[in-house]
Amino acid sequence: MDKIDLKALSAAERAELMQQLAEETKLEQERLRKEREAYEAIKDEVVRKTFVMLQEASDKLLEVKEQVYQNFEQVMALKKELFNLSDEQLLTQGSHTFTSSDGVMSVIIGSNIIDRWDETVSVGIELINKWLDTLARDEKSAQLVGIVRDLLKPNKDGVLKASRVLDLSKHADRIGDKELIKAVNIIRDAYRPAKTSTYVKAKCKDATDKDQYIPLSMSAV
Repeated sequence: MDKIDLKALSAAERAELMQQLAEETKLEQERLRKEREAYEAIKDEVVRKTFVMLQEASDKLLEVKEQVYQNFEQVMALKKELFNLSDEQLLTQGSHTFTSSDGVMSVIIGSNIIDRWDETVSVGIELINKWLDTLARDEKSAQLVGIVRDLLKPNKDGVLKASRVLDLSKHADRIGDKELIKAVNIIRDAYRPAKTSTYVKAKCKDATDKDQYIPLSMSAV
């Protein structure tokens, strides 16, 4: 395309050229506006249709989840009675796996649990710290102090971990010191676990006897 020498054009020709460029720019802007409107319309339709589909899928999953828990109500009641479990023990256990008699299919129902403690937990921790201060500072006792203090360390949220308290209880029973056992029991009695959500999982054995989980979330499909 030959270049136009604007200096060689008359004022009228330059004005005509500028008007032509302005019209072309306006037409291009109008074309882009219509394309954006078409995109927005298509996007809106797809979003709304997809959202309804996903909402229906979510509602169905919730319905199935509730049905699963209803299915296992009697089984859980029998388990509680048969093994003499308290409600707190069932909650603390977190998950319960039920397997078919042939060992092929399993359904897991459970709760996501966060550790919580009442105010008396500080009493038990203070008693343990006092007990630690009474220990002789030889190499063996120094190691024990380190172990106990590690088990009493809170997590990043400042909460004592129940699993560590359980380990501490085992150490206390092995050591056999009455004051330490008393302090640990105070901490254990202060445990108030809280359920945040429930879940359902299912798995089965494949031809190679390996567990294969049924994908129950879209990220797992």
